Formats: sequence, structure tokens, C-alpha cells
Amino acid sequence: MRFDLTDLKLFCDVLDAGSITAGAGKSALALAAASTRIRGMEEALGAPLLVRSRQGVTPTPAGRTLLKHARTILAQSARLKEDLGAFAGGLSGEVRLLANTNALTEFLPEALSSFLASHPQVSVDLEERLSDEIVGLVAEGAADVGIVAGTV
Repeated sequence: MRFDLTDLKLFCDVLDAGSITAGAGKSALALAAASTRIRGMEEALGAPLLVRSRQGVTPTPAGRTLLKHARTILAQSARLKEDLGAFAGGLSGEVRLLANTNALTEFLPEALSSFLASHPQVSVDLEERLSDEIVGLVAEGAADVGIVAGTV
């Protein structure tokens, strides 16, 4: 079973619009192409996705499941495009930084401000955590840098 993003968007558009004709229009596809894509999805899955009637279409149980996942995949695709767009604008890196409360309030504001002013192409994702947690998260690769209390 292989569905591309165009298939998934079409499927969502068809159900949002209530008909294959209107969904094809929303997806900027010819009706014949949209029908062929939907049939191909159903054949690949081996189950009907839509209940077709004179009043339009409604999802089958398989169609409801596909709709839920399609919306998630399309949202993630949009997020990916947004995140990668930052690199097209000159961003060259991201640092994941974990810091305890003391470092976050006392030491980091000035140092981080200076660093970001000197390195505008770098994005810093800063998160406050307890020192004990930070050590484990950095060791697991969940962060690039951790600032902890000297006693940890």
C-alpha cells in the first residue's frame, strides 16, 4: 500500500467537500483523475474507503481511519516544509539546550543573547529541566548541550 501526499490531500478534500467532484476541484484535479486515484487507493488497501450515493460520499470505517492518519501526515508534511524553509532563509544549524532554573534565570540570558547576536544563522531550542534529568537526556541524545548544578 503506497499513497502519496496528493492521494492523501485528495482524500481529505473529497470528504471535506462531500463529493468526489467537489474534492477534485479543491485538489485541482480532473474528476476522472480523482476517481482513478481514489479507486487505486481502495484497490491498494483491498477495502472500500467511501460509500458513494447520490447525496455525495461518506467514509467507511477504513476511510475514517485513513482520514485521521492522512490529516496527521499532511500536518506533519506542512511542518516539515516550514522547518526546512528556515534553512533556505540562511539558517545553518540548531542547538538543543537544556538548563536548570538557576542557569536559565541567572547566567544564560546575557550569554545566550550575545551568542545569538553573533550567530544569527543558528537557532537555539532552550528547555528548562532539573539537573538530574538533564544529564540523562544529554546522554540519550535528546539534547546537544546541558547546563547543570555543580553538585550533579
